[in-house]
Amino acid sequence: MELWRKNLYSLWCAQFIAALGLNMVVPFLPIYLRELGIEGDKSMKIWSGVVFAAPFLISAFMQPLWGILGDRYGRKPMIVRAMLGLSLAHFLMGFAQSAPQFLFCRIFQGLLSGFIAPSLALLASCTPPGKVGYSLGTLQSALISSLVLGPFFGGVAIHFMGCRPIFFGTGFFCLCGAIIVYLFVGEKFVATVSEKKSQLKENFSQIFYSPELRSLFFLLILVQFSIFSVAPFITLYVEYLGVSPEYVGITAGIIFGVTGLTNAACAPFWGKKADRSGYNHVLRIALFGMIAFLLPQGFVIDAYQLMFLRAGLGIFLSGTVPVINAIIRLSSREEDRGGIYGIFQSGYLLGNLIGPLVGGIFSVMLGLRSIFFMTTVFLCMGPLLQRSIRKDSRTPGK
Repeated sequence: MELWRKNLYSLWCAQFIAALGLNMVVPFLPIYLRELGIEGDKSMKIWSGVVFAAPFLISAFMQPLWGILGDRYGRKPMIVRAMLGLSLAHFLMGFAQSAPQFLFCRIFQGLLSGFIAPSLALLASCTPPGKVGYSLGTLQSALISSLVLGPFFGGVAIHFMGCRPIFFGTGFFCLCGAIIVYLFVGEKFVATVSEKKSQLKENFSQIFYSPELRSLFFLLILVQFSIFSVAPFITLYVEYLGVSPEYVGITAGIIFGVTGLTNAACAPFWGKKADRSGYNHVLRIALFGMIAFLLPQGFVIDAYQLMFLRAGLGIFLSGTVPVINAIIRLSSREEDRGGIYGIFQSGYLLGNLIGPLVGGIFSVMLGLRSIFFMTTVFLCMGPLLQRSIRKDSRTPGK
C-alpha cells in the first residue's frame, strides 16, 4: 500500500477514536460540575463557560509553538505527544474532587493538546499533489463523524455508569489513538539543516505577507465563526419554533446530527472534485452554498424546514475547511508547514470561541432569528476573501 494511503487510513482511525472520546465529554461538563459541588444557576453558568473555554484558549496560544517543534523534530512525534497528553489529562479529570482541580486538568489539556495541525502537515507532505483534496477531505470526515457519535455514546455511558467513567474512557481512547499513530503512521522526516529554521515570527510573517495565506487565515476564522455563532442556540431555536418540550432535546439532537452526517459524507466528494476542478472553484461554490442555506434558517416556521436547511449547510460546509487546508499546502514551504498549520489551528479555535459570544449578544439584543441574519452578513465577506486567493490544484506548490 502506498505510504500516503496507509497514513490516511491510520490517521483517520486514530483521529476518529481520540475525537470520539473528546466529544463524549464536552456536552456533559455541567453534569460533572454538579457532582463536584457547583450549585446555583449563576455559578453553574460561569463554571461551565470557564471549563469549556479554558483548554481552547490555552491551546490557541500553544498550537504555533507545537507546530514549530513538529517542523524541527517531526510531525508524527507531535501527534503521539498530543494524544498521550490528552489521555493523561482525562484520566486526571476522572479523579478530580473539586471544580478548581477539574479546571486545572482542563488547562493541562490545553497545554498538551493539538493533534489536528501536525496530522494535516504530515498527511499534506506525503500525499501526491493530485490527491491532496481527497486526502484532507477524508481526514476531515473522521472529526465530523466523531462529533456526531461522541455525544450519543457519552449520553449512554452517563446513563448507565455516571460521569467519571467517561473521562477514563476518553483517556483510554486517546491512548489507543497514540498507539495507532506510533505503530502504523510512517513519516519520512528529514530535519532541516538550514541555518534559517522555522520560527514563530517568521511563520506569522509568511501568513500576513502572503495574500493567499492571509486571506485563508481570516476565511477559516470566518467559516468557524459562522458555524459556532449559531450552533449553541439551535436547541433554543427549536423550542422557539414551537416543538413540544418533551421533544425539544431529541429534535435538536437530530438537527445537529443531520448536519454532521451530511458534512462527513460529502467531505471526500468535495476533496475529489477540488483535485479535478481546482480548489478555488470548489471553495467558491461551497461558500455561496453555505450562504444560500444559512440565510433562510432565519425565516423557518417549523423544525422540519430547519432540519432540511441544516442538512444542506452541512453539505457545503464540508467543501470549505478541507479545501482551505489543501490550499495552505500549496502556499507554504515544506519545512515550515507544521508551524503554518499550527497558526491556522489557532485561528480555527479563535473562530470557535468568538462565534458563541457574538451570537449570544445578538440573540439577547435582537432575538434568535437575528443570529442567522447577522451570521449571513459576515459570511458574505467569505467570497470577497476568496477572490484574493490565486493558488489552485493546477499550480505547483513552493
